[in-house]
Amino acid sequence: LPVSRLVSLVGSKTQIPTQRYGRRPYGVGLLIAGYDDMGPHIFQTCPSANYFDCRAMSIGARSQSART
Repeated sequence: LPVSRLVSLVGSKTQIPTQRYGRRPYGVGLLIAGYDDMGPHIFQTCPSANYFDCRAMSIGARSQSART
């Protein structure tokens, strides 16, 4: 299973609560790392179910200082 497909499935799963009235979205962001035929990947998923392919990423309370 390619990493990008896994992240797409996670994004689809977390998007369902954002589309229905009265359901709360998951309030968590994830960093998913993996390796496939294209090389290493790091993906960030947001609580809004968006996901991004990154070269380097940090999330959390001090993430801005880690990025600089």
